[in-house]
Amino acid sequence: MAQTVNEVTDLMSDKTRRPTSKLQVPTALKYFFMVLVLGLLVLILMMGGKALRDAPPAAIYVSNKGLTSAEYQSLQQVMDQQEVSSFFTSDLQALRDIATGLAWVDQVSVSRDWQRGIVITALPKQAVANFGTERLVDAKGVVFIPADDKDLTQEQFATLQGELTQAPVIMQQMQQVNDWYAPLGIQVDDIILSPRMTWLIRFDNGLRVIVDNENTAQKLLNLSQLLGNQLKSRRDEIQSVDLRYKNGFTIAWNMNQPQTDKLP
Repeated sequence: MAQTVNEVTDLMSDKTRRPTSKLQVPTALKYFFMVLVLGLLVLILMMGGKALRDAPPAAIYVSNKGLTSAEYQSLQQVMDQQEVSSFFTSDLQALRDIATGLAWVDQVSVSRDWQRGIVITALPKQAVANFGTERLVDAKGVVFIPADDKDLTQEQFATLQGELTQAPVIMQQMQQVNDWYAPLGIQVDDIILSPRMTWLIRFDNGLRVIVDNENTAQKLLNLSQLLGNQLKSRRDEIQSVDLRYKNGFTIAWNMNQPQTDKLP
């Protein structure tokens, strides 16, 4: 009996010590599967690229939010002329550059929308003054032509005149003069910067001021203080003031005041 138990034990020990055989995959077969997987990936990528190239052109949706009818039509007409590719491959930056090329456009946003397609949203420049008779100018001194010619020469705006490159300087000067003369209850109606850098300013009460480019700001500031103090009682009688003097200025009075005074 003991011998039988020992024999069974020896058999079990032999099975335990016997090495387990593993299935060995040939190296060539491994490389075959790797190449097959890579080939499938390349095929998928090629098919995906072809699908994108063959996809129908994306729709361009122009938002009318914040735009007048003329501005919307102007932007829509430009976008209708653009040839775009598919939804994913269209060049959004190119569309943005085209939209910002419109003179009246200030900012443009271009985005993709699953339902509407490529969405164009534009913000128009906000005019604060006329620039001559054929342009407007915004608060930053940027001169532009509006989408609608009816917006030109708006009566509620002051009129700036001068070289286009000087528009920011003229705008800044007008804003500064308005601040100085606001306590007097008058504002700039027209302001001109001549090629010789001479300023001609007409206020909404009819007062005209001419000043050269030497100490311009100081001369205009001093005049506003004089009009609010020493000349306050006769301010309505003044027709124009010439500040192109180093040591004083001249006053031309209204027609009922024939004399012309030069003050030190």
